[in-house]
Amino acid sequence: MLVEDVVSYLEMKSLEELRPARDRGAEVELREVSDVDTIRAVHDRVAGPYGWMSLAWTAEKWRESLDRPGVRTWVPRVGGADAGFALLCFDPGGDVEIDFFGLAPEFTGRGLGGHFLTVVTRTAWEAGATRVWLRTSSHDHPHAKASYEARGFRLFKTETRERVLVTP
Repeated sequence: MLVEDVVSYLEMKSLEELRPARDRGAEVELREVSDVDTIRAVHDRVAGPYGWMSLAWTAEKWRESLDRPGVRTWVPRVGGADAGFALLCFDPGGDVEIDFFGLAPEFTGRGLGGHFLTVVTRTAWEAGATRVWLRTSSHDHPHAKASYEARGFRLFKTETRERVLVTP
């Protein structure tokens, strides 16, 4: 289905701008993952409700994406279950893009997203970032943009485009 999509680009220019989320007592174990099957499985759970175009990616496209220089992926685990994932692209010039970020539907609404975003953003800064940025869509979770702004990300660009919503 073809839809109008408003894409918001947000950035953070220093670690001091990060406003950490309050830890709500959930045990979140963050682990770095590079296994395509694991990443794709959790991605599909996260992306399914929002029709991300990456739902249509082949295994080869996933391998190409994950094999790019500077790409690192994390999966938060809650109670032994994969709860979401984040894919960051570390540019040699210091920019770090949070290319994918989200929680599986059964983990939303518990305050985990803010904590996970805090950890991922702090990880980017600790790795030497000079700027951390991301984009979010009007078709992402209804609270996504507000959540990014609550952590200290600021809007720097908006664009409207058409895109295909992919059904899993």
